[in-house]
Amino acid sequence: MSDQTSIKTQSERISLLLCQSQLYGVLSFFYRHPASIKVDSIDKERIKMWKNSVRQINYPNKTYLAKTLEELVQEFDTIDKNEWISLYEECFSHTAHGKVSSYELEYGEEHTYRQPQQLSDIAAFYQAFGLKVNEETHERVDHISIECEFLHFLSFKEGYALEHDGNENAKTCSQANKRFLSEHLGKWAPSFALRLSKYVKEGFFKHLADFTYGFIVEDCKSKGISPGSPDLPLRSVNENYDSGCVTCSLKPGFQSS
Repeated sequence: MSDQTSIKTQSERISLLLCQSQLYGVLSFFYRHPASIKVDSIDKERIKMWKNSVRQINYPNKTYLAKTLEELVQEFDTIDKNEWISLYEECFSHTAHGKVSSYELEYGEEHTYRQPQQLSDIAAFYQAFGLKVNEETHERVDHISIECEFLHFLSFKEGYALEHDGNENAKTCSQANKRFLSEHLGKWAPSFALRLSKYVKEGFFKHLADFTYGFIVEDCKSKGISPGSPDLPLRSVNENYDSGCVTCSLKPGFQSS
Protein backbone atom coordinates (compact mmCIF):
# COMPACT_ATOMS: atom_id res chain seq x y z
CA MET A 1 0.00 0.00 0.00
CA SER A 2 1.37 3.43 -0.93
CA ASP A 3 2.00 6.10 1.66
CA GLN A 4 -0.70 8.33 0.23
CA THR A 5 -3.39 5.66 0.19
CA SER A 6 -2.63 4.83 3.84
CA ILE A 7 -3.33 8.39 5.01
CA LYS A 8 -6.40 8.38 7.23
CA THR A 9 -7.32 12.03 7.69
CA GLN A 10 -7.48 15.19 5.63
CA SER A 11 -5.04 16.92 7.97
CA GLU A 12 -2.49 14.16 7.34
CA ARG A 13 -3.01 14.59 3.60
CA ILE A 14 -2.48 18.35 3.82
CA SER A 15 0.65 17.87 5.93
CA LEU A 16 2.10 15.45 3.35
CA LEU A 17 1.37 17.83 0.49
CA LEU A 18 3.08 20.73 2.27
CA CYS A 19 6.12 18.54 2.95
CA GLN A 20 6.27 17.52 -0.71
CA SER A 21 5.95 21.15 -1.73
CA GLN A 22 8.85 22.18 0.53
CA LEU A 23 11.13 19.43 -0.76
CA TYR A 24 10.41 20.18 -4.40
CA GLY A 25 11.22 23.76 -3.46
CA VAL A 26 14.65 22.59 -2.25
CA LEU A 27 15.35 21.01 -5.63
CA SER A 28 14.06 23.98 -7.60
CA PHE A 29 16.23 26.37 -5.61
CA PHE A 30 19.50 24.47 -5.81
CA TYR A 31 19.21 23.67 -9.52
CA ARG A 32 18.96 27.33 -10.48
CA HIS A 33 22.08 28.96 -11.84
CA PRO A 34 23.93 30.25 -8.74
CA ALA A 35 24.52 33.63 -10.39
CA SER A 36 20.77 34.27 -10.14
CA ILE A 37 20.61 33.42 -6.43
CA LYS A 38 21.20 35.66 -3.45
CA VAL A 39 22.96 33.41 -0.97
CA ASP A 40 21.46 35.31 1.97
CA SER A 41 17.96 34.55 0.64
CA ILE A 42 18.23 31.20 2.42
CA ASP A 43 17.90 31.98 6.11
CA LYS A 44 17.89 29.62 9.07
CA GLU A 45 14.10 29.58 9.20
CA ARG A 46 13.79 28.36 5.64
CA ILE A 47 16.38 25.63 6.19
CA LYS A 48 14.53 24.61 9.36
CA MET A 49 11.33 24.24 7.31
CA TRP A 50 13.15 21.99 4.83
CA LYS A 51 14.50 19.77 7.61
CA ASN A 52 11.12 19.57 9.32
CA SER A 53 9.52 18.52 6.05
CA VAL A 54 11.93 15.59 5.71
CA ARG A 55 11.28 14.51 9.30
CA GLN A 56 7.51 14.69 8.87
CA ILE A 57 7.13 13.09 5.45
CA ASN A 58 6.03 9.47 5.76
CA TYR A 59 8.37 7.94 3.16
CA PRO A 60 10.23 4.72 3.92
CA ASN A 61 13.57 6.39 3.11
CA LYS A 62 13.04 9.58 5.12
CA THR A 63 16.05 8.84 7.35
CA TYR A 64 18.25 8.71 4.25
CA LEU A 65 16.65 11.88 2.87
CA ALA A 66 17.21 13.70 6.17
CA LYS A 67 20.88 12.67 6.23
CA THR A 68 21.44 13.71 2.61
CA LEU A 69 19.66 17.04 3.10
CA GLU A 70 21.76 17.73 6.19
CA GLU A 71 24.94 17.07 4.19
CA LEU A 72 23.70 19.30 1.39
CA VAL A 73 22.92 22.19 3.74
CA GLN A 74 26.31 21.84 5.45
CA GLU A 75 28.05 22.08 2.07
CA PHE A 76 25.93 25.08 1.17
CA ASP A 77 26.97 26.83 4.40
CA THR A 78 30.63 26.67 3.42
CA ILE A 79 30.67 26.89 -0.36
CA ASP A 80 32.05 30.04 -1.97
CA LYS A 81 29.72 31.71 -4.50
CA ASN A 82 32.35 31.69 -7.24
CA GLU A 83 33.16 28.05 -6.54
CA TRP A 84 29.46 27.22 -6.69
CA ILE A 85 29.10 28.93 -10.06
CA SER A 86 32.19 27.15 -11.38
CA LEU A 87 30.94 23.73 -10.26
CA TYR A 88 27.49 24.39 -11.69
CA GLU A 89 28.84 25.38 -15.09
CA GLU A 90 31.26 22.47 -15.14
CA CYS A 91 28.37 20.05 -14.63
CA PHE A 92 25.68 21.70 -16.71
CA SER A 93 27.57 23.99 -19.11
CA HIS A 94 25.86 26.94 -20.82
CA THR A 95 23.92 24.74 -23.23
CA ALA A 96 21.55 21.79 -23.14
CA HIS A 97 24.47 19.46 -23.90
CA GLY A 98 26.62 19.79 -20.78
CA LYS A 99 28.41 16.84 -19.24
CA VAL A 100 25.20 16.27 -17.26
CA SER A 101 22.23 17.69 -19.13
CA SER A 102 19.63 19.35 -16.91
CA TYR A 103 16.91 19.31 -19.60
CA GLU A 104 14.24 16.65 -20.00
CA LEU A 105 14.29 16.51 -23.78
CA GLU A 106 17.95 15.48 -23.84
CA TYR A 107 17.02 12.09 -22.31
CA GLY A 108 15.50 9.08 -24.02
CA GLU A 109 14.97 8.04 -27.60
CA GLU A 110 15.83 10.60 -30.23
CA HIS A 111 12.88 11.72 -32.31
CA THR A 112 13.21 15.21 -33.76
CA TYR A 113 9.46 15.62 -34.11
CA ARG A 114 8.83 15.02 -30.42
CA GLN A 115 11.00 17.90 -29.24
CA PRO A 116 8.71 20.84 -30.07
CA GLN A 117 5.68 18.71 -29.13
CA GLN A 118 7.03 17.95 -25.68
CA LEU A 119 8.09 21.53 -25.01
CA SER A 120 4.57 22.63 -25.90
CA ASP A 121 3.07 19.92 -23.69
CA ILE A 122 5.16 20.99 -20.70
CA ALA A 123 4.34 24.67 -21.25
CA ALA A 124 0.64 23.77 -21.48
CA PHE A 125 0.76 22.26 -17.97
CA TYR A 126 2.12 25.54 -16.63
CA GLN A 127 -0.33 27.69 -18.56
CA ALA A 128 -3.29 25.63 -17.33
CA PHE A 129 -2.52 26.94 -13.83
CA GLY A 130 -2.04 30.57 -14.83
CA LEU A 131 1.76 30.39 -15.09
CA LYS A 132 3.57 31.96 -18.00
CA VAL A 133 6.99 32.39 -19.49
CA ASN A 134 9.24 35.07 -18.05
CA GLU A 135 11.68 36.16 -20.73
CA GLU A 136 14.21 37.69 -18.33
CA THR A 137 15.85 34.32 -17.74
CA HIS A 138 16.94 32.01 -20.52
CA GLU A 139 15.87 28.52 -19.52
CA ARG A 140 13.74 26.08 -21.43
CA VAL A 141 10.49 24.89 -19.91
CA ASP A 142 11.98 21.40 -19.47
CA HIS A 143 14.82 22.50 -17.15
CA ILE A 144 15.05 20.48 -13.92
CA SER A 145 14.64 23.56 -11.69
CA ILE A 146 11.48 24.68 -13.46
CA GLU A 147 9.82 21.27 -13.49
CA CYS A 148 10.56 20.89 -9.77
CA GLU A 149 9.17 24.34 -9.06
CA PHE A 150 5.97 23.42 -10.86
CA LEU A 151 5.48 20.41 -8.57
CA HIS A 152 6.38 22.63 -5.60
CA PHE A 153 3.55 24.93 -6.73
CA LEU A 154 1.04 22.14 -7.44
CA SER A 155 1.61 20.37 -4.13
CA PHE A 156 1.11 23.59 -2.19
CA LYS A 157 -1.95 24.53 -4.25
CA GLU A 158 -3.53 21.13 -3.64
CA GLY A 159 -2.93 21.40 0.10
CA TYR A 160 -4.41 24.90 0.15
CA ALA A 161 -7.43 23.73 -1.87
CA LEU A 162 -8.10 20.87 0.54
CA GLU A 163 -8.11 23.27 3.47
CA HIS A 164 -9.91 26.22 1.91
CA ASP A 165 -11.48 25.52 -1.50
CA GLY A 166 -12.96 22.05 -1.34
CA ASN A 167 -12.18 18.67 -2.87
CA GLU A 168 -12.91 19.54 -6.51
CA ASN A 169 -10.05 22.05 -6.85
CA ALA A 170 -7.77 19.73 -4.90
CA LYS A 171 -8.64 16.87 -7.24
CA THR A 172 -7.67 18.96 -10.27
CA CYS A 173 -4.27 19.71 -8.72
CA SER A 174 -3.76 16.08 -7.71
CA GLN A 175 -4.50 14.80 -11.19
CA ALA A 176 -2.15 17.32 -12.77
CA ASN A 177 0.57 16.51 -10.23
CA LYS A 178 0.44 12.78 -10.91
CA ARG A 179 0.23 13.22 -14.66
CA PHE A 180 3.16 15.64 -14.81
CA LEU A 181 5.27 13.40 -12.58
CA SER A 182 4.37 10.33 -14.63
CA GLU A 183 4.80 11.87 -18.09
CA HIS A 184 7.68 14.23 -17.39
CA LEU A 185 9.78 14.72 -14.25
CA GLY A 186 9.43 11.18 -12.89
CA LYS A 187 10.46 9.70 -16.24
CA TRP A 188 13.83 11.40 -16.64
CA ALA A 189 14.91 12.85 -13.27
CA PRO A 190 16.11 9.50 -11.84
CA SER A 191 18.50 9.08 -14.76
CA PHE A 192 19.59 12.71 -14.52
CA ALA A 193 20.27 12.42 -10.77
CA LEU A 194 22.29 9.21 -11.07
CA ARG A 195 24.32 10.65 -13.95
CA LEU A 196 25.08 13.74 -11.86
CA SER A 197 25.97 11.67 -8.79
CA LYS A 198 28.42 9.54 -10.76
CA TYR A 199 29.96 12.54 -12.47
CA VAL A 200 30.69 14.71 -9.41
CA LYS A 201 31.47 11.82 -7.00
CA GLU A 202 31.59 14.05 -3.89
CA GLY A 203 30.67 17.43 -2.41
CA PHE A 204 27.73 19.78 -2.88
CA PHE A 205 26.31 18.46 -6.16
CA LYS A 206 26.85 14.84 -5.09
CA HIS A 207 24.58 15.41 -2.07
CA LEU A 208 22.07 17.31 -4.22
CA ALA A 209 22.01 14.50 -6.80
CA ASP A 210 21.52 11.80 -4.16
CA PHE A 211 18.73 13.77 -2.48
CA THR A 212 17.08 14.31 -5.87
CA TYR A 213 17.11 10.63 -6.73
CA GLY A 214 15.93 9.50 -3.30
CA PHE A 215 13.08 11.98 -3.08
CA ILE A 216 11.70 11.82 -6.63
CA VAL A 217 11.80 8.02 -6.83
CA GLU A 218 10.00 7.74 -3.49
CA ASP A 219 7.48 10.42 -4.47
CA CYS A 220 6.68 8.46 -7.63
CA LYS A 221 6.14 5.27 -5.64
CA SER A 222 3.93 7.04 -3.10
CA LYS A 223 1.63 8.09 -5.93
CA GLY A 224 1.52 4.70 -7.61
CA ILE A 225 3.84 5.81 -10.43
CA SER A 226 6.74 3.74 -11.77
CA PRO A 227 9.91 5.87 -11.76
CA GLY A 228 11.71 6.20 -15.06
CA SER A 229 14.73 4.12 -16.01
CA PRO A 230 17.93 5.11 -14.16
CA ASP A 231 20.01 4.78 -17.33
CA LEU A 232 18.22 6.65 -20.10
CA PRO A 233 20.48 7.45 -23.06
CA LEU A 234 21.27 11.06 -23.86
CA ARG A 235 20.11 12.48 -27.15
CA SER A 236 22.99 13.05 -29.55
CA VAL A 237 23.73 16.63 -30.61
CA ASN A 238 21.85 17.39 -33.81
CA GLU A 239 23.06 20.51 -35.57
CA ASN A 240 19.85 20.62 -37.57
CA TYR A 241 17.76 20.90 -34.43
CA ASP A 242 15.15 23.64 -34.59
CA SER A 243 16.75 26.38 -32.46
CA GLY A 244 13.49 28.29 -32.34
CA CYS A 245 11.99 25.59 -30.14
CA VAL A 246 15.09 25.17 -28.00
CA THR A 247 14.97 28.77 -26.86
CA CYS A 248 11.53 28.46 -25.27
CA SER A 249 12.17 29.72 -21.75
CA LEU A 250 10.55 29.94 -18.37
CA LYS A 251 12.08 31.66 -15.38
CA PRO A 252 12.46 29.74 -12.11
CA GLY A 253 9.89 31.60 -10.06
CA PHE A 254 6.78 31.47 -12.21
CA GLN A 255 4.76 34.52 -13.16
CA SER A 256 1.01 34.24 -12.91
CA SER A 257 -0.98 35.52 -15.84
